[in-house]
Amino acid sequence: MKPTTSRNGTLSPGAAAPTTFDGYPYLVTRIGHSALRNMAVLPADWPRERLLQLAVRQALKNRLDTCVCFGPADAAYVTAEGETDKASFVPFGHAVIERLVLAEQFPDTSELVDRREALLHFSEASKATGYIVGDGLEQGELASLEEAERLSGINEQGFPSGLSRCEMCHRLRGDFLALRGEGNGDKRARVIRVHCQCENDNRCAGCGGTLADWRLSSYFWDEAKGSAWYVAAYSAFSHRCPGKGRSV
Repeated sequence: MKPTTSRNGTLSPGAAAPTTFDGYPYLVTRIGHSALRNMAVLPADWPRERLLQLAVRQALKNRLDTCVCFGPADAAYVTAEGETDKASFVPFGHAVIERLVLAEQFPDTSELVDRREALLHFSEASKATGYIVGDGLEQGELASLEEAERLSGINEQGFPSGLSRCEMCHRLRGDFLALRGEGNGDKRARVIRVHCQCENDNRCAGCGGTLADWRLSSYFWDEAKGSAWYVAAYSAFSHRCPGKGRSV
């Protein structure tokens, strides 16, 4: 049975876990806070330490949770901050094949090409039913009475209470009281976090440019429209390295 997905982009309760790809070693990067997983095959003749170092560099560049898979019960997870932890299981999710530039380039070999082809077939065979409609972070938190009172209205600078202007990029950031269903259509009073451009640390491991105009799986404030907008994680796949076309 193929897995289905829930509203926040994760596997639905009770869904069967998909089989994992067995073309080790390979790298898995979680895209934002979504169920999307970028997968890329790695050279089989690299020593374990070099593979782990690549995973750490990738995580620190993308600022996304990453995992290097050495075998069916042998993996190392790397947080967006570069902290590592061994695990006896490999991650699963909605596979997206080699859409992120890796922190280190290596020549194709016939063995790599074969495993990449196998990965493509795995991706096609393991596609989930349904579709992803959100990341899970767009819902924010339901506002308490105190928060609703504190964040209501407009401040003396002319923008919503709870937001302030960043001294570096001059964009607004802070807590915003969402009342119009921003992000997910929920019109209950919610507190959502608005990020400025300085807080966009999701960068391409190849060129160093940002993967999207704003931080993945987060809100930003559009002053011209006077509203908060959510940046879906898949926005990362629109990145293009200068002079190289698309990042794939």
